[in-house]
Amino acid sequence: MTKRMLWILLFISLSFNIAVVVSICGLGYKACPAPPETRSRPERLMLPPHLQDIPWDKDIHIMRSRFDSTKVELMKELAKDPIDEETVSEIIEQSLFLQGSLEKSLGDRLLKLRRQMTPEEANAYFEGSATHMQNRMQRIKEIRNRRQNNEKDNRN
Repeated sequence: MTKRMLWILLFISLSFNIAVVVSICGLGYKACPAPPETRSRPERLMLPPHLQDIPWDKDIHIMRSRFDSTKVELMKELAKDPIDEETVSEIIEQSLFLQGSLEKSLGDRLLKLRRQMTPEEANAYFEGSATHMQNRMQRIKEIRNRRQNNEKDNRN
């Protein structure tokens, strides 16, 4: 074989190897799932500066903890076999009572804060809170609908 022929074969071999490597890399790239979309969280609504230092009532934290505990207790009771419906009903009643007490305390706290706000501050804070809640409920509704329709979670 001549020197020229060896160079041609070397060039063909090199081209073939590069093509194989590029195609493998391309397949690997397409096989990898896309990175999860990083959604920006809505900015957290902040109370007006003169109200940000008001401490939370410790009783509210205790009520929240008790309410959460009853939910866990309910799930554990429902997991048992045989099911004791009387105990389940008692836990549900306790949970409803605790939830009502918690909601009342939270509502009283919001009313106390509102009394210390100007109309503009109240409008900005509570309208923003309402919008945030509506958006959250809409997102939950969309996820539920996709799950019911067995669709993928596409956040485009």
